[in-house]
Amino acid sequence: MADVVALFEEYAAAYSRGDRPRAQDFLERAGPAADELAKLIDRWLRAVPVPEPDEETTALVAAWAAGEPPLVQLRSRRGVRVDDVVDSIVTSLGLDPAKREKVKRYYQRLEQGLLDPRRVSRRVLAVVRGQVGERTTEALAWRGPELRVEPAYYRAGPEMAIATGMAAEPEPEDDIDRLFTGGR
Repeated sequence: MADVVALFEEYAAAYSRGDRPRAQDFLERAGPAADELAKLIDRWLRAVPVPEPDEETTALVAAWAAGEPPLVQLRSRRGVRVDDVVDSIVTSLGLDPAKREKVKRYYQRLEQGLLDPRRVSRRVLAVVRGQVGERTTEALAWRGPELRVEPAYYRAGPEMAIATGMAAEPEPEDDIDRLFTGGR
């Protein structure tokens, strides 16, 4: 069983230093004593003054509130281009350079909040974090607006489906798909 007091002291010390400890990480470490630790953290957070946000936090929250992807804000604040991140992913992970455009499409979907970051490989996220910064995980918590599509009905023959590519077989899953979606 985890020592609740030691975990609480570790959390409080990290918070006091200005770190951003994730309570969830500490609660997982507490195991069956998670409820007790949660109460200690909750009471303590209610008592301590809220730290002044830094410039980056303010920019991320402003992007979030405006419905804009915070990861884009983070990347652009650092002067990093999408192509720089994509090139870094391809190079660092030893991916086929011919698949660079596919990596770019996936990265842009990730950046726009259209991919579930929990399904993206930790290796990819580590490269993105190296390019964009440590706040990448926080920025990825943002989800893009849910797109609502009203059903539309159109009567067409099978030749129309073939002509539009709707009847085409999907491409077989490859390493790029698995890196960004965790596989089917």
